[in-house]
Amino acid sequence: MRFFKISLAVVTLGVGLGLTTVTPVKASTYHSGTPKALRGTWYLVTDSPKQYITYWQNHTGMNTLVYSNNLQAYYKNDPYGLTYVKYKSLGNDAYRIAGWTYSTNQDYRGIASNSEHYTYNVKKISKNYIYLYDRNTVYRKKPNFRLVTINY
Repeated sequence: MRFFKISLAVVTLGVGLGLTTVTPVKASTYHSGTPKALRGTWYLVTDSPKQYITYWQNHTGMNTLVYSNNLQAYYKNDPYGLTYVKYKSLGNDAYRIAGWTYSTNQDYRGIASNSEHYTYNVKKISKNYIYLYDRNTVYRKKPNFRLVTINY
């Protein structure tokens, strides 16, 4: 009798598992905006040229920093970058960022007729460093030079 109960339990379990279907989960879908882990401004590690990249919630911006002899410091030039940004996680703090380009004389809130779709990969190496694959460059969170904010 005991053998019969065990056999019945094994058969029931086997049939139950055989009837269930496994639905694959697509974990690599795009999400709107930029990853929270990247948000903020990052500065190019190399000494020359001095550049920055900024991740806001829905767009990115980058450009070369400008040196002011009067202030004896650098300041940010108007950025160019991507708008209507989407991202997907590639795992291990790596992301694929996609969006539409805008230039320094364009409004990032719209897609201009000359905008192009652009995609690149970025990896957060640590809390203080990121790596841009397409430019083969490393950026740091804090600048190692004097930086000032200029309000126009």
